[in-house]
Amino acid sequence: MITLYDLPTKTVPGTMITWRTRYALNLKNLPFQVVDVELPDVEALAKKIGAAPTSTKSDGVSPFYTIPIIQDDSTGAVVSDSIDIAAYLDKTYPSSGPVLIPTGTKALQLAFSSAVVDAFAPFRPFFAHNMTKKVNDATAAYFLRVRLGGVAKDAPEGEEREKLLTSAKQNLGKINKWFEGSEGDFVMGNEPCFADTAICAFLQFTRTMLGEESEEWKDVASWDDGRWGKYLEIFKPYEKLL
Repeated sequence: MITLYDLPTKTVPGTMITWRTRYALNLKNLPFQVVDVELPDVEALAKKIGAAPTSTKSDGVSPFYTIPIIQDDSTGAVVSDSIDIAAYLDKTYPSSGPVLIPTGTKALQLAFSSAVVDAFAPFRPFFAHNMTKKVNDATAAYFLRVRLGGVAKDAPEGEEREKLLTSAKQNLGKINKWFEGSEGDFVMGNEPCFADTAICAFLQFTRTMLGEESEEWKDVASWDDGRWGKYLEIFKPYEKLL
């Protein structure tokens, strides 16, 4: 059995990064269980089970540990970082589902995923405002102290709100153009890959943070002839929650 270590919330679990791995596991048709871990407990957990750090802290030296992390009982492997997890699943379970990182595409998929992160940057003030309300108390306190400098953020309003949404719409519009003339609904055509999980993970998290019935989310879902709402609908079979 594969164990996915993920962030619990008061609504839909997961983050814009851990959803990449949820989608990957479901695309691969692999059974898995979820173990909840609050953000302040991630480092201790990672060290305990032998998960590698994914970067360094702001001092440039100290290791920084993040989720998602998977632990595979069948092989004894412990893997952190969503791209490395996808590569592991391809190597270990090659015939269980689509190839997430086809040979020779890892660099391109990382570049695409990085562009997705940048495209969703205008939503960060919305995330910062809503995050502390939608996670459990331990993670909310950690997020407020470590990520927000101890100061709660107000929701963007008025001109600032419109400016951020306009910027986000322009960013996603650029990504939409990359799909023009392509065959199929996915980044690489008819088969989903890791880059698709990166887009849908951000869309999923954005919907959760904004609220599915909010005007902001309804706007996002309708942009680019409804591409982003349709994208999540296509991935709905892979949203299985445990």
